[in-house]
Amino acid sequence: MGKSVLWTTFVLLLHPLILSPLAAQSRQAMLQLPPPDGCHAVGTTMVVLRDASRNRDLVVTLWYPSLRGSVLAPYMDRRTAAAVAAEWNLQPNFAELVRTNATLGSPIEDGGPFPLVLLEHGSGVVPAIYTILAEGLASHGFVVAATNHTPDSLIAVFPDGHEVRSKPYWPVNADRRTQGVAIGRFAEDVLVADVRFVLDKLQEMNSRDAFWHGHIDMSKIGIVGHSMGGTTAALATKEERRISAGVNLDGSTFPGMNDDVRPIELNKPLLFIATEEHASDPGTRAREYSGSESNTYYVVVPGSDHLSFTDARLVESRLTNEPQANRISWERALLAVEITRTLVDEFLGKYLKGNSAPALDLPVHVDQK
Repeated sequence: MGKSVLWTTFVLLLHPLILSPLAAQSRQAMLQLPPPDGCHAVGTTMVVLRDASRNRDLVVTLWYPSLRGSVLAPYMDRRTAAAVAAEWNLQPNFAELVRTNATLGSPIEDGGPFPLVLLEHGSGVVPAIYTILAEGLASHGFVVAATNHTPDSLIAVFPDGHEVRSKPYWPVNADRRTQGVAIGRFAEDVLVADVRFVLDKLQEMNSRDAFWHGHIDMSKIGIVGHSMGGTTAALATKEERRISAGVNLDGSTFPGMNDDVRPIELNKPLLFIATEEHASDPGTRAREYSGSESNTYYVVVPGSDHLSFTDARLVESRLTNEPQANRISWERALLAVEITRTLVDEFLGKYLKGNSAPALDLPVHVDQK
């Protein structure tokens, strides 16, 4: 039986990190991302994987449990930051003011092997905007691999200096249904294929690479995706036998991808976190996918919007060019990312590690009049 959870501000009482000294933080020039609450330090690195059979190169960012390092990772590279700043009307130097919690290239911890989580971005954004979620998962003992899927991402910058910008992969002037079918085909033929390829390469790295050798538990794999990445995550969970559980953050098969067939049975554990708008849509109701019986969770986050499950609203609350009156509340943005991080970690911990999941399995439903 599916489960629904309605979260309101009572969650503030459950997460001490949300009650950090916000007033002091607002006076600082730097924007410190919320610290991970797991017991592991976090390292990060980037690799480029080439799929010669498809003539396709993929930039993959990894976060992992690590030994303590000394060089903090930048939030994103300068060209990516410039593209994001222009897209979201942020301060031009915003990325230089964002302080992450991961260190560059620090040695991976010896306590593994660690379960693997694939992290799939939405259309028109970049993997870096899921840093809070990725750092949190790594601090709880997961290796997280976030692929930049061109041309669905806003921009991909490669180490050799070339870049690939977002461009439509659907017929721009077609009706919505036709566009949706093309988007669905891209998800199946390109994005899910990327997932399979990345899994193959990580398996090779785990077997042969000196840094990664034996540190990834390839028998315990989950996938998390947001928006179009949520669609990718659900499809990959359904179709890829190596993936044990999937998380869909406000992703959809709508419009047109599978609009006439619902629900799509995954027969595996599924967590679906949605906005109120998505959950109330009579065409979807956030129920496009259902996992195995008793292991399907539907969570609606009140007051959230589509980007609330990313770093975006937190960054915008401090570093936007918008007038003060139009800015998003830091407290509301922080609450949404903390809820997301907690529920995703609990879900993956339950199905990849056998941990308890009190926030998921002991839900509290609050109705407001």
